[in-house]
Amino acid sequence: MPDLNRYAVETWIKTVATGEFHYTKVLDANIAKSSYGKLRKIMFDLVHSKDPVVESVGRKDGYYRPIQDMPQPVKFEGVKGMTGFPIELPFDLRKYVFLYPRTVILVGGSKSSCKTGFLYRTVAMNLGKVNIILLSNMEGGKEQMWDRFNAMGIDLSQSHPSLKIYEVSENFHDFIKEPNTLYVIDYIDAPEGTDFYLIGAAIHKVWKKLDNSLAAIGLQKPMNRDIPFGGEATLKDAALYIALTPHKLKIIDAKVPTNPKVIPKNMQWTFQYDQAGTNFLNIQKSYNQEDWAIDK
Repeated sequence: MPDLNRYAVETWIKTVATGEFHYTKVLDANIAKSSYGKLRKIMFDLVHSKDPVVESVGRKDGYYRPIQDMPQPVKFEGVKGMTGFPIELPFDLRKYVFLYPRTVILVGGSKSSCKTGFLYRTVAMNLGKVNIILLSNMEGGKEQMWDRFNAMGIDLSQSHPSLKIYEVSENFHDFIKEPNTLYVIDYIDAPEGTDFYLIGAAIHKVWKKLDNSLAAIGLQKPMNRDIPFGGEATLKDAALYIALTPHKLKIIDAKVPTNPKVIPKNMQWTFQYDQAGTNFLNIQKSYNQEDWAIDK
């Protein structure tokens, strides 16, 4: 059993600890229970030292987290403003919405609203143009996914070097590893089916992992409201949020308009879709015409 002293505890915190931890886990939990009082005194001293390396986490007694070292300053050499991420979106949405790299698009859809179809169509429109990774729960199995892409003229049984598809249903941020990539996630749900408040945190974890990449994420929403399950907190990282109900698409929020004189918020389209649910047909604008100034 290691010697319990301030130096040993401080070294463990600096070199081993990651994220929140309970004080009994210090030194890899190799501490006798009879020494817990001494350990708590050491933790108190480290928290209240002149240059602390750890802080108490107030939500629960006995929990701490390492204080991070100061990061390197952000360097802007070579950065060019207004450089958008080079993707297309269905409904010609890029005409109205500007998307920076490290951006999240949320697609909220009620049942049978073509949410998955919108995401698959996004994959199809950008195939061969950017690196694409599709993370799907494969709800309908490989056969259904093959049919839906085949309806768009894409045979998934053939090699597509710019596209990789993985079956994933949780912890999507674990698989965000590549830069300059379009990640399409179908879809993020409540981990236990009812704890919808965790959806926003799951989206934030994805956003934090994006490296000059963009994520388009499907979410479930009720039929009778625009905001997805999880509430407004779910939308905090979204540069674009669209809501889908059967035969209607609506822009709920867009942070950066392509044309600053045309605010995309509340723009709407009606549409039909084919039997496969991936080809949008008879797309019609249903917004007041005077507000579509970009078309004039």
